[in-house]
Amino acid sequence: MRISNVEWLKKRIAFIRKLGEKTARQRQIIDLLDDEASLSETERRLLHVLATAEKNALQERDAAQKKAVQARISGQKNRRERNHRLFLAAGLMIDAGLVDTKTGELNFDHEKLLTALKRVRYDLETSA
Repeated sequence: MRISNVEWLKKRIAFIRKLGEKTARQRQIIDLLDDEASLSETERRLLHVLATAEKNALQERDAAQKKAVQARISGQKNRRERNHRLFLAAGLMIDAGLVDTKTGELNFDHEKLLTALKRVRYDLETSA
């Protein structure tokens, strides 16, 4: 087994030993490393295979975490863009004099305003 694998594995197992629950592979690695001096060639190969599997599992976990972070960042960006568009729409209502800029309250009755806006939407949809 390569020296880098042994060193990496020893560092990783030091971390894993601190964990409460260990996988079967991790327990097997610990057993092999505890008896490292008297390992046969077959056991050394097995240790190498287990080390490679442990590295691959760790890389997969890291990749999944990075993907989750990217998804969360993308969701935040989409929400920010949506909020910005909503604020622009609210600005149109302020420019039209439908909303008081100081209080944020409607300047007209809610029902009348909603009816008028629906009528405007209908006119815009049917005129095109």
